[in-house]
Amino acid sequence: MRALISIVIGYLLGSIPSSYLIAKSKGIDITRKVKDGRIGTVSTISEVGKFYGFLVGLMDFCKGAISIIAAEKIAQEEWVMIASGLAAIIGHNWSLFLGFKGGKGAATTFGNLFYLLPLQFLFSAVIIIVLGHFFKKIPTKREDFLSLPFNRQMRKSTFLTIVLFSLISFFAFLKAYPPIYIFSPLFFSPPILLKKNK
Repeated sequence: MRALISIVIGYLLGSIPSSYLIAKSKGIDITRKVKDGRIGTVSTISEVGKFYGFLVGLMDFCKGAISIIAAEKIAQEEWVMIASGLAAIIGHNWSLFLGFKGGKGAATTFGNLFYLLPLQFLFSAVIIIVLGHFFKKIPTKREDFLSLPFNRQMRKSTFLTIVLFSLISFFAFLKAYPPIYIFSPLFFSPPILLKKNK
């Protein structure tokens, strides 16, 4: 029962429509502005402004971390913590309060990973920032070549996300974390990758 309560709380936390609420506070119905149904940080920056986009990103990040903290307090089991974090991502991407629409899940996923593996997340993020800067300087065809192990048509952001998750798992393995922590990026990845490639 505690596991179920934790997972439901995770989904409901994730479903809180940060972007919609922030935009509405500025008199904007973002659900009418965004045609592709991806209502999150990027759409808030585009429709409301950078500062408000930052607030949405921070709120979404915290939703992920808080969902795991709640599960840790209620159920005190690692698998429930992971399941609740995953439920928060699903809730964010397919929000109960937005007709099962939502964002891409990146900020919520990052909140999960930061709480579980803070140093590993930060080290990996720095590497990804450097890689992202490098990719901006190389021709498109060469960029496609770097994506070949996965898919010729794969977006650069998806490729970098996969590298980020892989690095976090690798660093967690080096520090001998429990297997469920090491594989947590894999468990969290389907919702964010589904939305990225939609």
